[in-house]
Amino acid sequence: LLALRFAIAIPLFWLAVFFFPSGKVSAKDILILVLSGLLGLYAAALADFYGLVYIDASLERVILYTYPAIVVVWARIFLKERLGSTKLVAMALTYAGLVLVMKLYGGVERAGLIGGGLVLFSAVIYSLSYILTEVLSRRVSGVKIAAYTTTSAGFAFLATWRGKTVPEGIEAWSLLVLIATISTFVPVLTLALGIKRIGATRSAIVSFLGPVSTAILAYLILGETFDLVQIIGMLLIFAGVLFISLEKA
Repeated sequence: LLALRFAIAIPLFWLAVFFFPSGKVSAKDILILVLSGLLGLYAAALADFYGLVYIDASLERVILYTYPAIVVVWARIFLKERLGSTKLVAMALTYAGLVLVMKLYGGVERAGLIGGGLVLFSAVIYSLSYILTEVLSRRVSGVKIAAYTTTSAGFAFLATWRGKTVPEGIEAWSLLVLIATISTFVPVLTLALGIKRIGATRSAIVSFLGPVSTAILAYLILGETFDLVQIIGMLLIFAGVLFISLEKA
């Protein structure tokens, strides 16, 4: 699925490069972009997926969503970014909201050491790709960052694909195209553009809207329900994102 998803998405990214041309990218920066794609998209996705073999999805979400906090640590180490009270409050609000939205207060199943380690590894290297994107965005366009990183990850997925069959039928391929465009092309591109404009730390905190949008879409499309506690959690996440959005530059 990942291999086919990226194979379909790659031409879209280079089409965007064609329509939004920018300066030439140096060989050194291309190498860093390829490394960022192999880490943040390929290795992180594989580690996360294999981690789910050993632990339940609720705990996987908890561990994976430590990455905004890890982004803050990387930004402090590599970018010498000041960790102000605004960022701390925003992170506290969003993490509290995540706990309520996902009903983590009820407890989760015990994690296997291997599964937890794989998902944590995924969070660490995914967060590192945020920092690489912010550094590169100072001299490379967001469109080209998305194109190069996705292409490197896509070729890695295709090179390691051991599948002997491909989906059949127009419905399956229609869904694949939707996943490649709506769930790959659009978010990867807009994330690169977002990090370029507001930085890695703020982008990571804003990404907490992910679980909220998932819950809302599950309610609208799949008919799932959420209770008052989850609604409070969503409001806390919105408050945290709004808090970081109002921070002075």
